[in-house]
Amino acid sequence: MEESWFEKDDLVSRLATKGKDYTEQEKSGLRKKQLEFLGLVLPAYGNAAQSGQIELSTTPFYHPILPLICDSDIARVANPGTPLPRRAYRRPEDAREQLRLAREYHERVFGSKPAGLWPSEGSVSDQALTIAAEEGFQWFGTDEGVLGRTLNVGFFRDGNGIPANADRLYKPWQVQVAPNGITGLFRDHHLSDLVGFVYSRMDAKAAAADLHARMRHLGETVQTNQPLTICLFLDGENAWEYYPGNGRAFLREFYGRIQDDQDFRALTATEAIAAAGGIPATAGIFPASWINANFDVWIGHAEDVAAWELLWDAREAYARAFEARKQGRADAPTETALLEARESLLAAEGSDWCWWFGPEHSTANDAEFDALYRKHLTAIYLSLGQVAPEELAKPIKRRPEHALQLAPTSLLNVTVDGRDTSYFEWLGAGLYSPERRGGSMHGRVFYLHELRYGFEQERFCVRIDPFSEALGELEDPEFRITIGGAEELTIVVNLQRSHVQGFAVEKDLVCLLNPKLVAEAAFERVLEVAIHRDQFNLKGQSKLRLGVALWHGGLPVDVLPAEGFLDVHLGEDHFAWPPE
Repeated sequence: MEESWFEKDDLVSRLATKGKDYTEQEKSGLRKKQLEFLGLVLPAYGNAAQSGQIELSTTPFYHPILPLICDSDIARVANPGTPLPRRAYRRPEDAREQLRLAREYHERVFGSKPAGLWPSEGSVSDQALTIAAEEGFQWFGTDEGVLGRTLNVGFFRDGNGIPANADRLYKPWQVQVAPNGITGLFRDHHLSDLVGFVYSRMDAKAAAADLHARMRHLGETVQTNQPLTICLFLDGENAWEYYPGNGRAFLREFYGRIQDDQDFRALTATEAIAAAGGIPATAGIFPASWINANFDVWIGHAEDVAAWELLWDAREAYARAFEARKQGRADAPTETALLEARESLLAAEGSDWCWWFGPEHSTANDAEFDALYRKHLTAIYLSLGQVAPEELAKPIKRRPEHALQLAPTSLLNVTVDGRDTSYFEWLGAGLYSPERRGGSMHGRVFYLHELRYGFEQERFCVRIDPFSEALGELEDPEFRITIGGAEELTIVVNLQRSHVQGFAVEKDLVCLLNPKLVAEAAFERVLEVAIHRDQFNLKGQSKLRLGVALWHGGLPVDVLPAEGFLDVHLGEDHFAWPPE
């Protein structure tokens, strides 16, 4: 719940104070309250836009990577080594429809057509921008990396944060595609990342002062005859959740400084373009996204290619059915069926499916994203009255997280105190250590570093090593260690101020009354947990399954392993208890 409601709304304040043991009536009341608050969002944006305080842009409807929808082979321009599907996906008419749907929806909600476009993931190409310009969009936004590759220049910063070729970065550019062209705004990557990843860890006033000072220094240092147009673009949902109070104090302090500084003008995009004076032109744009100035996240891996191949097949099936309907053939689907298939197709063209394929990103919900993508494709065939290909029953994401895995090599003797009691304590334990670093990547933060596990004569022991700095930024996180045998057992460990506040033991979702009689848990530098052998039903089992999840705010924020569970084999040959 957004923090300001704790003070302004009686129900939210009362439930937040209560903290637990909610009645069904209270849950229902909170749900109604959340829907009430959600209903305030779009009108607030609409009112701000009508007053001229903000300008609203839009994004292609189902968030596709427009250049790849127009022509998937375009990925080879930015990265000649990018693997491609054997048949290029070329559906510029779909790119146009995604833009029209977005524009029409925007107009229905806000009462006016959007002038500006944020192409999904800042992804642009000449063909995509031509379609956007033809559809009435006047400006677009993307990253400085795209502009750098377009102009064949770099924007490397000096020690004071001043980029090379700054006079080219801090201005709009006219991209001469379509009859009237379209104007591009290019974000300052460095400043945007400071807002996205750094200032949340600083005092709000100090952070706002630093950003204001950096922008003033740009204005005082960069030599140009025109005002500098400085663009800061963020992934809207990613930055503010890491700030105290969702960044309200930082934003108010920053905007206050801009408002009081006579050398600054805070303008909407359309106003900034009008105020920029003479706008230089470029004949075209380098085809790329705002991530590494290429498209590798969405088409740079075998899993991505497999997804595009399946999409190509489904799109062809739709095209054949559409043509049959056009020709009036008896075997053609109904108009309603075609519309249903079309909706599933446009959803499957969205970018977020391939975001999770390949090695760049992973989540505890990888399997669900995979299944949902294939469900959209399956729905196309089913709507058309056809049998879906067998390939759609098989997961696309198959490669596990790259990790060092070592099986146990001896029985353990663990002191559960949350620290390295001795060098020998975990010597001989099984190890799962993935190739990951602390900190964030495209907004994702890793909290769990590695996992150790093993057997004593009468206990099963687990040790979790976190990335301490990242974990320290979470208030009261919760570890959930799940061990599966004939029945599933979960140890839930709650931390408060970096110490174990309490823990619970659940067997098949039933919580044991006296967990300290059957288990131990401690956290200081690492989390150590031991649970007694008699809590496991090993009948008919040759192995256990082990998985660890870190929860915060009621959501899983990191897991080990990323793909689900480790197999922990039983038997003396594996330095484990024998099966029963």
